[in-house]
Amino acid sequence: MFSDVQTNTLGRILSSFAVSILLLASPTLSPAATSTPAQVVTLGNNTFSISRAATNGFNRDVEVLKTDVQEDAAKYCAAQGKELKVVELTAKRPFFGTGYASAKIVFKALNPGETDQPAAGETSARLSGTGDMYNDLMKLDELRKKGILTDDEFQIEKKKVLARSK
Repeated sequence: MFSDVQTNTLGRILSSFAVSILLLASPTLSPAATSTPAQVVTLGNNTFSISRAATNGFNRDVEVLKTDVQEDAAKYCAAQGKELKVVELTAKRPFFGTGYASAKIVFKALNPGETDQPAAGETSARLSGTGDMYNDLMKLDELRKKGILTDDEFQIEKKKVLARSK
């Protein structure tokens, strides 16, 4: 079917393609950075987030990305003279070819010795002013799940939200 020349040409093309793929997949051989630069996003109330994403689909090591965002958050807090309190650390490793691996940290930058526990009655004031009872209850539940509110505090705040909606 194929002549020797066509077979050799096809073999060289496939070999060249395979070498290119290996070079891109190897972080030590690839000259490109392994993740996007960190950018601090202010979320309000001394809370910030930092995200990083792999620069190619071959970098799938989310543990490295999580370590990078934790180090970025620690450096940010140290530069501000603050202490780091991690609120949430997440990572995504999508199926190959459907996106890039990424990691995100949400953290608080607290003054030394400061706690981030809300004062009594302060939680309801921090909830959205939209009057949307469902969203307010979901935010309260998130605060409870993260350990910011105790179960008792959650119940008290939930009653306040329900009372406002009547």
